[in-house]
Formats: sequence, structure tokens, C-alpha cells
Amino acid sequence: MNRAETLVALGLVLCAGLLVREALRLPVAWTGAGPGAGFFPFWLAVGVAASAVVVFVKSLRGLTTGPRAPFIPGRAWKPLLIAFLPMVAVIAVIGTLGIYLGGALYLAGYMWFVGRHRWTQVVLVSVLVPLLLFLIFERWFLLPMPKGSILEYLLYER
Repeated sequence: MNRAETLVALGLVLCAGLLVREALRLPVAWTGAGPGAGFFPFWLAVGVAASAVVVFVKSLRGLTTGPRAPFIPGRAWKPLLIAFLPMVAVIAVIGTLGIYLGGALYLAGYMWFVGRHRWTQVVLVSVLVPLLLFLIFERWFLLPMPKGSILEYLLYER
């Protein structure tokens, strides 16, 4: 039994169960306007739970493929932390930066320091991707995302 697979599968089943419960608080069935607000979250959570159950059963039965290796090999910690720690920092300041500025800074930093891309590419991608996401979520879907105090001031205080 691979303990890491078992624990991750259990965690996924628990999280998926919580998501199913929350999705059921919304209409899941088809409505006159199309699928209810809980339709996609419900079925996505059911799919995650089903996949996690398969992983859980395989881990208990010892059906994992390949030789037993550490869940995270020693040489993988550095790239993992290089991607993960700045993400945690952006989440920590999302109230100030918001998802768009935070995402732009994360993209720019990752492209510059890890990807070693040219600064023109860094600026282009880190400006256009958050702008495209802003247009999709805020204008097309009419779904407000956390903009942070900086963007709120720039967009609405004038």
C-alpha cells in the first residue's frame, strides 16, 4: 500500500464530498434557462470523488504501477517550492493586489526567473493573460472576481 496515494485519495474524497454538499444547496437540475447553478460543480465533484475512490482502492490493493518511489523525490523539492511559495505569497496579498494584478506578477516572475524569457515576452504575457481573464470573467460571464484594493481604487474611485 502506498501511503501517500491513500492519504491523497482520502483527502480528495473528503473535499469532493464537501463540494457535492455545497453544490446541492444550489439547483442542480436543468432549469428553463439551462443547467442550474450547481450543475457543473456537482458533476465535477462527483467525477473527482469517483477518480479518488479508484485511486484509493488501487492503493489499498497494491495495484500501483512501477517500483515504489518517494512521493516527491529529493531533487523535485526545489522546483516545487519555486512555483509554490510565490503562489502562497500572491494568495496572502490577494486583498490588496487582487487576482488580476497578483496573477500578472506571478506570471511575470515565473517567466523571468524560471523560464528566462525575454522581457518583451514577459510583459506581453503578464499583461495580456490577466486582461483576457478580466474580460472573460467580468465582462462576458459577469462574474466579479477579487480585484483588490488597488484595482478597485483605479477602476471605481474616479
